[in-house]
Amino acid sequence: MLTMVRSEVRAGRRARSLFRTTLALATGVGLLLVSGCGLLSGSEGESNSDSETTTINLGTMPAVDVAPLHLAMKEGYFEQEGLEVNLTQIAGGARGIPKIASGELDITFGNWVSFIRAQHKGTVDLKIVSDAYQAKEGTFLLMHMPDGPVQEITDLKGKRIAVNTRANLNELTALTTLKTHGVNAEDVEFVTMDFPDMPAALKNGDVAAASVIEPFISRANQLGAKTLLDQTAGPTANMPIAGYASTSEWVDNHPEAAAKFQRVMAKAQAEANGDRSTIEQLLPEYTKIDPKTAALVTIGSYPSTLESSRLKSVVSLMQNNGELPQEKFDIESMLFHAPDDDNG
Repeated sequence: MLTMVRSEVRAGRRARSLFRTTLALATGVGLLLVSGCGLLSGSEGESNSDSETTTINLGTMPAVDVAPLHLAMKEGYFEQEGLEVNLTQIAGGARGIPKIASGELDITFGNWVSFIRAQHKGTVDLKIVSDAYQAKEGTFLLMHMPDGPVQEITDLKGKRIAVNTRANLNELTALTTLKTHGVNAEDVEFVTMDFPDMPAALKNGDVAAASVIEPFISRANQLGAKTLLDQTAGPTANMPIAGYASTSEWVDNHPEAAAKFQRVMAKAQAEANGDRSTIEQLLPEYTKIDPKTAALVTIGSYPSTLESSRLKSVVSLMQNNGELPQEKFDIESMLFHAPDDDNG
């Protein structure tokens, strides 16, 4: 009888222990589920906590235009905003647009003509998140070799001209200025070539002329190339050149990341303006030119605000060259303004 009582007591203790263990496990699972729901409620890549990091895949080029981007990365401005920026090299804005449309990139650097043309054609619904670069004389040059087949502008008829991509600002400013000298689009053959390859192509006679930007203008000069025509003078003086764009879908899904990126770039653009020494130090790091060449580079300006009034000059240039219909093009609708931006 005593043995039976002791067995029942031990069985009761085991039951109570099992109950407590089951209750603890259930509570833990419940807490984990609640926590998991909280983590899953945010957008993919969009942080709900200032301590978390959002990754941005960004298309860029080895041009003087993007010096503020590299300044921001070097100074840790993106990290301070909780952004991690991964760079992918592209040949031009026209090459970056399909990559943001497919989701391979989140944001791409590119020229305004390529962005506006893509928007007009309905290729992708774009949102411009930051300005990047505005030209001044000497920053966009049509170059040739003085001992080559082209001695004056009219000699270009029937010749090959290198541009980085077709149907972009590079080509459009060349055509606009060539027209003032009696050379039309049908008179020349444009061939695509990456900017870094243009100086050597000129020297080797692969092309008669090349539409070159910095820092490759300075490199071409070192190889003996000379300026045939300034593409940012006359009707194209002070032309807005390039910016950073994403898709409307990405911006809608990641408004905080877009706002942070815009804020960082505005800060970096403002700091880069007038700070030639900093830009000279940065150029050899991401363009692979030597410091002596960097010291010779002609630098435009880095707008720190995003304004449709400035970009309307690009729209007008495209309309005047038959690249856009004459009816009004709504450039303002392409601009991304952060939710708390009073100028939006």
